[in-house]
Order: sequence, then structure tokens, then C-alpha cells
Amino acid sequence: MKQSIEQWLGWIGVGLSVVFLGGFTLVVNQMTIDQFSELFTEIFPSVFSKMTDEDAFMQFKTLGAWFGFTLLLLIVLIVVANFLLTYRNYRKTAAGVFVLAGMACLIGTQYLGFPIAFLFFAAAALCVIRKPKPRHIIQKKECLN
Repeated sequence: MKQSIEQWLGWIGVGLSVVFLGGFTLVVNQMTIDQFSELFTEIFPSVFSKMTDEDAFMQFKTLGAWFGFTLLLLIVLIVVANFLLTYRNYRKTAAGVFVLAGMACLIGTQYLGFPIAFLFFAAAALCVIRKPKPRHIIQKKECLN
């Protein structure tokens, strides 16, 4: 079945989420405190002057956990939206699910994922604006008895 632009935007958003949110989650969860302080002390000197290395490391681990949870939620929401578009053609309901995915992306990433959320909002707008494709119904021919 041919996919619509809305579905492509949703899957592109999920792909970018997997790369950025999933990548951040994996990197932070694999990191040790020594690696963390060696890498981030030079990048964020004002943060490390106010708190200990362990506290900053725990905050980054918490952020990584939020990103991982957000990624899982986004995948579920986009699968549901694509199911609604593909099999049921419920465009307004799918638009609502795309808006939920965009909001989850914004809130779950603390507004860092706004370029990805824009894709979900664009998909929702296209679901509302575009007309649904007509379905081809094959009529059975009557048999002459």
C-alpha cells in the first residue's frame, strides 16, 4: 500500500528520534563517572563549579532515561497514527495522535527536540488539511442464471 506524506513525516521523525534520543541514551548509560567528568568539565565549567561530579552525572543519567522513555512513547504513538491512516483512514484521529507525539517530543526532551516535534506537527496539519484518498471498491458482477 502506498504511504502518504503524513506517514513519511512520522517515520522520518521517529528515525531522527532514534538517532538523537536513542544515541544520547546509549552514550550516557554506557559512560562512567570518570569519562563523564573528563569530557563535560571542559564543556560546562559553570555547572561543575556549583555541584559535584556525581550529582551532575546523575542528572545526565536521568536526562538519558527521560530521552529513552520519550523515544519508546514516540514509537508507539507513530505506529498507532500510521495504523489509523493506513487501515482505517481516520485522519482527524491520526492528527490528534501526531499532535500527542509532538507534545511528547517537546516535553520529554525539555524542548530540545523541537525540530523533530515540528515534523509531527506538520504531519498532523497535513492530516487535517488534505482530503482523504477515495477507496476503490470492486463491485461484484452479477451472474446470470
